[in-house]
Parts: sequence; structure tokens; C-alpha cells
Amino acid sequence: MNKLITLNRTLKLLVTSFALMLITSCATQPIVVIEEPVKQLENLDDYDSDGVIKARDKCANTVLGATIDNYGCGTKKQLNEPLNIDIKFANNSYEVPRSAYSKIKALADFLNEHKDVNVIIEGHTSKVGMKDLNQTLSENRANAIVQVLVNEFNIDKSRVSSFGYGFDRLEAEGDTPEAHAINRRIMAKVNAVKGIDDMKWTIYTVNQAL
Repeated sequence: MNKLITLNRTLKLLVTSFALMLITSCATQPIVVIEEPVKQLENLDDYDSDGVIKARDKCANTVLGATIDNYGCGTKKQLNEPLNIDIKFANNSYEVPRSAYSKIKALADFLNEHKDVNVIIEGHTSKVGMKDLNQTLSENRANAIVQVLVNEFNIDKSRVSSFGYGFDRLEAEGDTPEAHAINRRIMAKVNAVKGIDDMKWTIYTVNQAL
């Protein structure tokens, strides 16, 4: 009987000691305070999957796989496209013939439709006569077209410039009337800056070039 009482007391002592250990352990643990969630002020979504979040993306709908800057915009490329507007001048003259006005108007209409485009008017001559004379003639002819665009068709002069090449850039070789007629020309070189999709290099790029 004495052994049973002793065992009982021992169990009670163990239970009491274990309870005290638990209470002491809990008392030494730091109290965790759950703070209010931080409110997200900016849009962190990447709608066009270009790696730039909406809050910083200045160019929406970027082509997937294109090379972009920190604002999600593609690279820029200078575009120069020559247009032969086929304006013929009288021999040794830079007076714009009335027959050329419809062609100049077509160029003016194009510029009015594309406000981001500038144009360089190039004057070219045939290889007949002195080089210096042809150089001056080509410059005067190109400038004459510019004046018509600005004064007659109200194109902003900041969008139009001129340059004369004389006979340095012949379109046709040969000393024939046909060749000279081809070389006496006015070119309108459209100049613009346009966005292009410069694609990033991938492991498949080499195969695509084959």
C-alpha cells in the first residue's frame, strides 16, 4: 500500500513539474503581433508580358520577345525612303512648271496625312555642262520645290529641307538624250523615326537564320 501511495505522489509531482515547465516556456516566448496588410498603391501587373510592370510601362502591347528599355518600349530606327516625283525643268532653269503642281500636291497630301514624317527634296541633273553650274542648278531646283510646298501647300518649313547633288548621283549612265532625261530628276526622301520590333536573341535564333 505504501508503495502505491509513493508512486501516486511521484506521478503527481511529475505532472506538476511538467505543467510548470510548460507555463514557464510559454511565458518566455515573444508575443507575435499581426500587423495590418500593406495597401498596394501601384499596379504591379505585367499585362503584355514584357517584364515591365504596368505602373512603369509607357508602351502598351509590346510584341512578345522584343528588346525593350526600362519603360517597356522598343528600339527606334531611322527610316529613309526615296520617292521619285518625276518633275522636269526646262533646260538650265529652276522655275517650277505648272504641270508639276499636281505631283507636288500629292507629296503635300502625304505629309499632311503623316504628321511625324519629314522630307528632304533632292535635286539631280544630267551630266551635261560644267560641274559647278549643274551643282548650283540642282540646289536651286530642289529649293524651288521646297518653296512651293511651304508657300502654296502650307507645309511647315521645319519639315522640309533641300539638297542638290548635281550629277554626282546619276540614275542612268551614257551620253544619250534618254539617259540625260532620266538623270534630270527631283527626289523626295521621306524621313521618319519609327518604332521597330528588335527581337531578343534566343537559343532558336541561329536556326531561324538558316
